[in-house]
Amino acid sequence: MDGEDIPNFSSLKEETAYWKELSLKYKQSFQEARDELVEFQEGSRELEAELEAQLVQAACSGGCWALPSPRTLRDINTGYFLFSP
Repeated sequence: MDGEDIPNFSSLKEETAYWKELSLKYKQSFQEARDELVEFQEGSRELEAELEAQLVQAACSGGCWALPSPRTLRDINTGYFLFSP
């Protein structure tokens, strides 16, 4: 916020009201963003669980291939195999 954005106040009461209103606006904006983040995280967890279930179903429908272990998946995700000797 620049000094140009702050209006000139005729009284302390007016200035207090301005800052209080502005703080409430930012608080509401923060709460909305936090709620959206929580909703996004919940949706992401649900989607991840659904995709994992589909992966297991697809693997088993093709003759129950052995699924990679969590460590193998972690190594693949971090690119471990690319950098190991």
